[in-house]
Amino acid sequence: MVNLRVCALECEALRGLLQERAAQCLVLDCRSFFSFNAAHIRGSCNVRLSTIVRRRAKGALALEHVVPNEELRARLRQGLVHTVVLLDERSADLELPKRDSTLLLAIGTLCREARGARICFLKGEWPRHRPGSRRRGRGRAAGPPVALTGLYSPPGRAALTRRLSLPSAGGYEAFSSACSELCTKPAAPTGLSLPLSASSAPGSADSGCSSCGTPLYDQGGPVEILPFLYLGSAYHASRKDMLDALGITALINVSANCPNHFEGHYQYKSIPVEDNHKADISSWFNEAIDFIDSVKNDGGRVFVHCQAGISRSATICLAYLMRTNRVKLDEAFEFVKQRRSIISPNFSFMGQLLQFESQVLAPNCSAEAGSPAMSVLDRGASTTTVFNFPVSIPVHASSSALSYLQSPITTSPSC
Repeated sequence: MVNLRVCALECEALRGLLQERAAQCLVLDCRSFFSFNAAHIRGSCNVRLSTIVRRRAKGALALEHVVPNEELRARLRQGLVHTVVLLDERSADLELPKRDSTLLLAIGTLCREARGARICFLKGEWPRHRPGSRRRGRGRAAGPPVALTGLYSPPGRAALTRRLSLPSAGGYEAFSSACSELCTKPAAPTGLSLPLSASSAPGSADSGCSSCGTPLYDQGGPVEILPFLYLGSAYHASRKDMLDALGITALINVSANCPNHFEGHYQYKSIPVEDNHKADISSWFNEAIDFIDSVKNDGGRVFVHCQAGISRSATICLAYLMRTNRVKLDEAFEFVKQRRSIISPNFSFMGQLLQFESQVLAPNCSAEAGSPAMSVLDRGASTTTVFNFPVSIPVHASSSALSYLQSPITTSPSC
């Protein structure tokens, strides 16, 4: 039995905290990775719990799962954070989220392990005026405490001792409407667009491309995956004007034959793999991720490319998102595809990414990671395979065993 007390915080009160005592306030956004990256409160941190973690937690998550940043955890434990505010998409009442939701699991952990901080739940505004009247003045610091009992008790038992009379919408939806100036704008990143002729800019390498008949994958420019991570083709990598305009300081060349045009100007990392079913790209994942993080920590930006920016380089970007943000392959895939719609890692790379997903989301427990390919392996010892590294798929596997190949993830044999 868990007995917690959580304050219900209004949007105006959070505005005041962020404007006056931001250093003492930690905002934890419990929405999905996709929603958080589309738009969020400036300075907030995204809390992401995989299905495996939630299932195994049983109400007893470690603080490391809720606040993975070591520096922030240290501040919490040292009492340097006065208020922790949690929010989801739009819940205005703590009875609305499911018991195993990220929001309620995070609240339970913080109330146990961050005892020196005030734990608050962001709700909508308190209805204190007649309908149609205009709100004046600042909101009060917080609503009355909400007593939580049996947060993880058996089904059928009330999650709260009393229900507050709250508006129908709260969370990020309410805050972004009331305090939009404190939120990032929900605009998808766009790629750079410069003339396609390589000869139009001094210092550009001759790519042999022209504005007529230019392949789709070479059109436009590198696209932003994250503020420090870009994805594109070998042609884009040959355009120094494009790279300089984006502030690129390092490149990852995921090919065995694309040249590094400007080694005197940028830091390069070469990953010499071919785009075929025999290539072992997964052995480069951790090395590539560490390289990206090192450039990011130095304040730089990384451009990842292969020949077309469709299969090999997209695979590296997906692996980076999966490990650093602890998201599943399908979520990372959709996130990248919205930015560069033509991505399509080959069949073998998708299998390697699925295995990497099981390692990232459930270390030492790949059988529980939810990967259909892994469950197929667990059921059979010796199989005839389509490819033999690193995931073996039986030739006569049932359609359900290969369901992960359906939308939104699509594959092609080659880029």
